[in-house]
Amino acid sequence: MACPAAVREKLVLDVQRQKLFLQSCREHSQISDALILNTCNRLEFYFCLVEDFDISAFIDNFISYNGWNEYKRTFHGIETTAHLFSVAAGVESQIIGENEIFSQLKSAYSFAIHCDTIGFMFHRLLHSAFRVAKAVRTHTDINTGALSIAQAAVELAADNSDVSKAKVSVIGSGANAELVIKHLIRKKAKDITIVARNKDSAERLIEKTTVGQFLPLNGLENHLPGADVVFAAAASQKPLVTAANLENRAKPLILIDLSVPPNIELNAANMKNIKLFNIDSLNEIIGANNRKRRTEIPKAKTLIAEHLQTFSRWHENLKVALR
Repeated sequence: MACPAAVREKLVLDVQRQKLFLQSCREHSQISDALILNTCNRLEFYFCLVEDFDISAFIDNFISYNGWNEYKRTFHGIETTAHLFSVAAGVESQIIGENEIFSQLKSAYSFAIHCDTIGFMFHRLLHSAFRVAKAVRTHTDINTGALSIAQAAVELAADNSDVSKAKVSVIGSGANAELVIKHLIRKKAKDITIVARNKDSAERLIEKTTVGQFLPLNGLENHLPGADVVFAAAASQKPLVTAANLENRAKPLILIDLSVPPNIELNAANMKNIKLFNIDSLNEIIGANNRKRRTEIPKAKTLIAEHLQTFSRWHENLKVALR
C-alpha cells in the first residue's frame, strides 16, 4: 500500500536524528550492523542481528509515531537482501531505473560507516548491492530516457542541437526553470540567459546554480534573434513569445514550452526556421520512456536473482566456516 505524503512527512529523519539512532544501535550488543536509507519517498532500516532482539519494537520506540504501522513492510534473511538489491537497481523506485537512489544508498552507507555501524557483513552486503546496480544499468535499458518534464525538455533540445555550444535562454526563475538549468549543466551548456520579471529570484537562481546571466523580461523580444534554444517555464496567463516575435528568423530556433497555460504562441510552430515543442510533446516522450523502462524490469530481475544467488552462497559458506 502506498504511503501518503501526510504520513511520509512525519517519517523524515534529519541527519542528527539518524546519527542518534545509529548511536543507539551501537549500545545494543545484539546489533552488529545498522544502516538507514531515508529519502523523500522511503524510510528503510537495515540490521544484522547476532542475537534475538525485538528490532520492530526498537524502531517503533524511536519513531514514536504509530501512523506508519499499516504501511510498513518487514523482511527477514535473504528476502532483505533481495529487497535491497531491487532498491539499488531502481526497480523499486517510483521513477523506474532512476539513478538518484544509487547515490542515496552510497551516501547512507558512508554515513553509517562514519557512525561506526557498518561491520564485515554490511560491507559485503552493500558492495554486492552496488555491483547489482551497476550490472542492471550496464546490461539493461532500465534507466534510458527522461522521466521528468525538465529532463525530457533538455534531452529534446540536445537531440536537436549542440547545447554545449548553443545560446540558451530560460524564461522563468522558479522550480521548473531551476531543474532545466541543472539538466543543462549536465549537458555542458555554458551560455545560459535567465529571462525573468523578478530580478532577485533570477539572481538567487544564478547564485545557486553558478551559471547564467539575467535579462529582464521586457528585453526578451530583442534577445530572441540571437538565441538558439529557448525553454519557457514562467507563470503567465498569456504567451510571452508570439509568432510576431519570430518573423524573418534567419537561423534555426528550438522553442520548448514547459508551461500551462503556454508561454509560447502555438502559431510559432508555423514560422520559418522554428521548431516548437510543448507540454504534450514532453508528456508523450515521458510516457514512451516509462513504458520502455517497464519492459526492462524482467531483465533486471534476472540479474538481481543471479547476484542474490552469489551472495547467498557466500553467506552459507561463511556460516559453515564460522561453526
